[in-house]
Amino acid sequence: MQKILWLFLSLAVILEARENPFETSMSPENVGKTTQVKDEITNFTSTTLSLPSSARILKSASVTFQNLDGSISEEVVAVDQNIDWHSPLILSTQSIEAKPIALLVTAPQTQKAVEKKEVVSVPPLKDEMVVKSAIPTNVAAGNTFKFNDDLSFFINQNEITIFTKDTKIRDFLIADPYKIVIDLKKENGYGTKILEFQKAPYVSATLGSHDGFYRIAILLDGHYRYDLQAFNGGYIIKVK
Repeated sequence: MQKILWLFLSLAVILEARENPFETSMSPENVGKTTQVKDEITNFTSTTLSLPSSARILKSASVTFQNLDGSISEEVVAVDQNIDWHSPLILSTQSIEAKPIALLVTAPQTQKAVEKKEVVSVPPLKDEMVVKSAIPTNVAAGNTFKFNDDLSFFINQNEITIFTKDTKIRDFLIADPYKIVIDLKKENGYGTKILEFQKAPYVSATLGSHDGFYRIAILLDGHYRYDLQAFNGGYIIKVK
């Protein structure tokens, strides 16, 4: 009998140690204490995407999003248009005439577009070097770079004109970094000199003398192909 009484008293002490021995972890006052996760995702406004210098055609634009049920979906819009990699793409939300929010891919105005607005006349070059189609009227004077009386450069967007009476021996393209190299025949070279352009896509031109010719290495700001055409007064290079 004493053993039974002792066992009863021990059980009573154990039960007293808990306020409610029948309370479960899912009681209302405990719900959310360990499972609630703070949502730190902010509302989307805009983001930018920069393309590599080798990009030329924007084929499509896609958006990947999460649905209410947690599943992942993707929407793709076909574009198939030329793209200037200098201008980053902007993905943003915008209300259009009270219509639902739309996602737009736009390209901001480039520095080249701004330069077109500030126009002055270019000082004339020597008569024997001038070609009527070589220099358009009303262009920025800062686009003309003169090395000496026999050699000068003119930049108009993606074209660069080399005014010279010297004969081209060869031309080729090298990479890392991308440069257009033109070798011109001349017994007495000009020595070594660098002309800074900083007119995208043309960065600079380095001139160097060699035995019987001199070399012009035109540094580009990215990956390009080029066409070179001769005219009565020099050469026109167009990158693409």
